[in-house]
Amino acid sequence: MAASPLVLVLVAVCVVVAAAVPFAASRGHLHTPGYVGIALASFVVAFILGRISGAQGIRGRHSGEVLSIVFFLLMAVALGSVLAIFFHRDPPQE
Repeated sequence: MAASPLVLVLVAVCVVVAAAVPFAASRGHLHTPGYVGIALASFVVAFILGRISGAQGIRGRHSGEVLSIVFFLLMAVALGSVLAIFFHRDPPQE
């Protein structure tokens, strides 16, 4: 069974997003509480959207597909934010 092109693109984008956040953290673009806040906020919003996209009236429609895509992207941001906590470096002092 071959994977859908949409799924392959979604996986690629999620991997890029999950890797971009720790990369930014290694360059010192934000502080640790910021990454914790981003992780918590994206978890909460992702789970709310996941519940909405699985609702009886939404499931199987285009709006359900869009909500599912946004759910996976938010989960990638949350994972990247958790990883960013470990890669965080203080910005250089000028």
